[in-house]
Amino acid sequence: MNTSTRGEKLAYIEQAFEQHSDFVSKEALIYQTQVQVCYLGTLVQYKETFDTLVTRISHLHDQNNPIDQIALSPSAMVNVPLIELINAILRGMLIIFPQEGCDNIVIEPSSVNSSRSIGEAQTENPIQTSLDAFTEDINGNIGLIRRIMRIKDLHIQNYTLGAALPREVAVLYVEGQADPKVVQLIHNYLTENARMDISDVQGLLKALKQPSYSLVPTYLTSELPSTTKHNLMDGRVIIFLDHFPFSLSFPSIVSDFWDVKTDKDQPPLFMYLYRIIRIMSLIIAITMPGLYVVLNSVNPELLRIQLAVSITNSREGVPYPVLVELLMMLFIIEMVIEASIRLPKSIGPTITMVGGIILGQAVVQARLVSYFLIIVVAGSTIAHFTMGTYMNTVSIRLYKYVVILFSALYGILGLMSSVVLFCFYLGTITTFEVPYLSLSTKRGKFK
Repeated sequence: MNTSTRGEKLAYIEQAFEQHSDFVSKEALIYQTQVQVCYLGTLVQYKETFDTLVTRISHLHDQNNPIDQIALSPSAMVNVPLIELINAILRGMLIIFPQEGCDNIVIEPSSVNSSRSIGEAQTENPIQTSLDAFTEDINGNIGLIRRIMRIKDLHIQNYTLGAALPREVAVLYVEGQADPKVVQLIHNYLTENARMDISDVQGLLKALKQPSYSLVPTYLTSELPSTTKHNLMDGRVIIFLDHFPFSLSFPSIVSDFWDVKTDKDQPPLFMYLYRIIRIMSLIIAITMPGLYVVLNSVNPELLRIQLAVSITNSREGVPYPVLVELLMMLFIIEMVIEASIRLPKSIGPTITMVGGIILGQAVVQARLVSYFLIIVVAGSTIAHFTMGTYMNTVSIRLYKYVVILFSALYGILGLMSSVVLFCFYLGTITTFEVPYLSLSTKRGKFK
């Protein structure tokens, strides 16, 4: 390409980055050969990159043509089109415009280390398993999986989604374990929506054509490589988003409420005990608040006389109906939960503990709620957080209000109907043609 065209490209790039204060376009000398370099100073360590180039060329016998030696580097790209040059700069590449020979050379420089190192999990509590957690670097996350799964059947497919805001996406699955239909559907959706901007997980779910309003999540999240490894071996497809330190596992099934993958790192008897506790907790979390309404306001005849008298005495002086009393206390608990999540870790547990104790004691002494309701709300709240994943916990927290409404309207019949309705609803959910009530996500097991 002639000099005028090369100059036009350089001028276009400088104009495109005119408002970018970190954009650098300057002349440089590489062994007495003058070139023009362009890069973003916030992404590129120019001095280290330049020293590396000079050192590499100094070890060559032919130092008369340093530009040709750089162009022959396996990591270099030569004569890249203009649009790709813009994207390369935004990705942190360094562009070299030589005065003679090739039009441009794109090299991968020494980057500014802006990602945090691998540390322990912050949102999950690993027990007797690896403590490593994913970071915001998508390649580093894939590397963590590669280190613990040294198998040739682990397939990785990379995509770039978005036109105005491109974002890297990686799809991982184990051939022979994952169902080919699920893999093909994910590939088709990502290819079809390649120009859709993915700024968050909701955008990714929209690209994958997942339901916008679903009571239960159609995927699992984890920041633990050990959990992700088990999900891969169970036939799930894993998706990594760049700058998102969690893996997304598709599809989700009903056993995810009580099946924690790291339980397999403990003896089988212990694992079954944990799962039985979680199943019982699931039932308690859904039914206990509704059962309180049933036994206090609609069907008190279901109680033994001694227990009925005890509950009645505990509500003596409470001015509100049972439904209002229960909803008020549940709303307070929801606020405590959200406060414990949003507050800094240094003060969050202390504030929520002290606030919960003082507030609970105050509302009981003020006769706004009964002692028995405190037990019910505390028991159901504890039961919530025994679920397999946090998102399943939120699902139960949400559906319990439906159970309370049915219980207040129809009593014990409404309570039973709401549980049956929940089971029917789960039976209607499919994720990439995999029924939610499947027993397994492995290839062919859900059919």
